Amino acid sequence: MSQDAPPHLAAAGAAWDDGPEAGRWIADRLGPFGTSVGHAVPRGYAAYAVAPLWPEEDPQADDGCLPVIEAMLDTLTRFTGDQSVHCGIWEGWGWWYSRGEDPRTAPGMGAGVSWAEGDEPTQDEIDRALADARERLAFDRVQRPDVAPLRLPERAYHLWTGPLRSVTAFSHQQQDPPSLIWPEDRSWFVGAPIYTNEIAIAGTTELVDAVVADPRLSASRASPDDALDIDD
Repeated sequence: MSQDAPPHLAAAGAAWDDGPEAGRWIADRLGPFGTSVGHAVPRGYAAYAVAPLWPEEDPQADDGCLPVIEAMLDTLTRFTGDQSVHCGIWEGWGWWYSRGEDPRTAPGMGAGVSWAEGDEPTQDEIDRALADARERLAFDRVQRPDVAPLRLPERAYHLWTGPLRSVTAFSHQQQDPPSLIWPEDRSWFVGAPIYTNEIAIAGTTELVDAVVADPRLSASRASPDDALDIDD
């Protein structure tokens, strides 16, 4: 893992992978591309479950899906121990920028400002507000690693490795969790396809029992052939 870790990863004790090798095993165990549980997580595990990705009481909460992800990590802790965990996040989110680009102006996101009706700002006020907005935007953006991503059917992912809690390294992007999460021993797997409203969890029967028993997750048992709730 020789790539320089951005502040969000470094703070979580994680770093970018040097390439896609850690995830090459996944493709051969996925079902056909689509909305099935068996495409979100590999086939071949003893048990499967699905859980809503967004808090049911307030899907638009400011912290997005973070409470659900953190609850899931709490449940997974005793099945993971201190081994490393691999994460893959979709390469297509708008908050990425490439090496050599200015994160304040790189393609994918733009800054804008507005005033209440009737207020007429001066050009200097507009310029200062835009500059401030761009600085705040730049702080949240992430430079993509300069290595080959993991390519799976119709999607590609940047990989990092770190402790279990590094899953939330980019939690400032509350709507965009990692799509792929698994420990070094591959004993469990969590999948959150882009635009999904649910996450899929695969693992041992004991692990899935614990996931379903956690009231914070509202999880239910599933099979690889079940369909996830995906945004149209």
